[in-house]
Amino acid sequence: MADTAPLPSAQQILDGIRDYAIFALDGEGRIATWSAGAERVTGFAAADALGQRLELLAPAAGGEGEEDVGGASVDLAGDAADAGSAEREGWRARRDGTRFWARETVTALRGGDGTLSGFAVVLRDDTARHDAEVGLRASQTTFAGILEIASDGVVCVGEAQTVTFFNRGAEVIFGYAAREVIGQPLEMLIPAYARAGHAGHVRTFGEGPVVARRMGERGEISGLRKGGEVFPAEASISKLTVGGTRVYTAVLRDVSERRRAEEALNTQAQELARSNADLEQFAYVASHDLQEPLRMVASYTQLLARRYKDQLDDDAREFIAYAVDGVTRMQALINDLLAYSRAGSRTSDPVPTDLNAVLQRVLVALTAAIEESGAEVTSDPLPTLPVDGSQIAQVLQNLIGNAVKFRGAEPLRVHVSAAHAAGVWDVSVRDNGIGIAPEFAERIWVIFQRLHSRAEYPGTGIGLAICKKIVERHGGRIWVQPAPDGGSDFHFTLPDPETPE
Repeated sequence: MADTAPLPSAQQILDGIRDYAIFALDGEGRIATWSAGAERVTGFAAADALGQRLELLAPAAGGEGEEDVGGASVDLAGDAADAGSAEREGWRARRDGTRFWARETVTALRGGDGTLSGFAVVLRDDTARHDAEVGLRASQTTFAGILEIASDGVVCVGEAQTVTFFNRGAEVIFGYAAREVIGQPLEMLIPAYARAGHAGHVRTFGEGPVVARRMGERGEISGLRKGGEVFPAEASISKLTVGGTRVYTAVLRDVSERRRAEEALNTQAQELARSNADLEQFAYVASHDLQEPLRMVASYTQLLARRYKDQLDDDAREFIAYAVDGVTRMQALINDLLAYSRAGSRTSDPVPTDLNAVLQRVLVALTAAIEESGAEVTSDPLPTLPVDGSQIAQVLQNLIGNAVKFRGAEPLRVHVSAAHAAGVWDVSVRDNGIGIAPEFAERIWVIFQRLHSRAEYPGTGIGLAICKKIVERHGGRIWVQPAPDGGSDFHFTLPDPETPE
């Protein structure tokens, strides 16, 4: 006959259960048996636990839910004696004093005649679940508090489209107290003309998958305040299924003030455009209609000087020269003002333009001044960029022309170069002229600002202001810094279309 392995004893089975503390109490409530799982969960060895009451596991008084844990154990045993078994949850203590949240089941043990002989106790360490639930409740409380105090309006509605949640932000936006809205149809918050469209939108949205998703990324809707005012709002709407019930949540932001600001800004932009058009028209009139009288004054003054030169003394001839010079300067000033007024307007659309070719045209135009001054103008390869070529030519001509005009005693050298950095092209016009003191580096860009008298250097003081206006119209900036050899190093930037935004 084959050998048969002995069956494990009840104690061996109990000792094999490691995650539960399983033990028995006698009829007087003292611990009568103690499993290996009980030792692992509580830290008490059998020698420490046997013969003790269940209050051995009671934590020190003063903690949450700990004041009557002993009485709770007695009540639990009483309930088990009456009902056969009873359950409770609460704090218990390990031997080292640390606490654990126990889920406890007590079952009454009776003999064959029904006499109560003791109790079987099963304890499970449920601390992780308990802490997670406490954390979840705290998180929910915190989240509810955040929703309540949020400046944005938060409105929840059920499947019947009645309001179930209305936070403080919604109260401010709509003018209703929450108690006036909760339980009421959502239509009370929607203008009459938008209700049919909203109902259709809800039907379409509701037919989609029942998962949390956005109806739209900050779509714009119209809301209705308590006083009857219709206002624009940005809204993000989501759909969730909670406990088998569909819930729609709308987060709204009143954009009335922003809309008014945008409208005011648009009005100002239109007024500015009209003003600029008027100024451009005035500049045209000034250049066309005022130039003719000035030419007439200059011509007739010069005619007087030629016809009556033998009858005029030196003072009269000097006075006539002053008059002709004043008229000439007035003509130059009007021409420069016209150029300045047009510098900020779009004279032509930007097209890919080879700046090397633009520079060559500028040097041809300045040939006489360059040869007279003995200047040497050199350049590095320049890029091709989408610009208004005629306006960039005007910038280069002004900068190179100024270098020629404000040269020093040394032979003049001017160098034009370009470097790519941080998504822009930095164009440099560097010279070894008389330079500009750092304290005047900002002043030179202001219209009519001159650092020298007309007797020293001719001009109207508008050229650099025109350069600034043109560069800014192209989305760049312009500045000057001292050159290493003592002159000036002018820089202006132009955006690089190959650089991603």
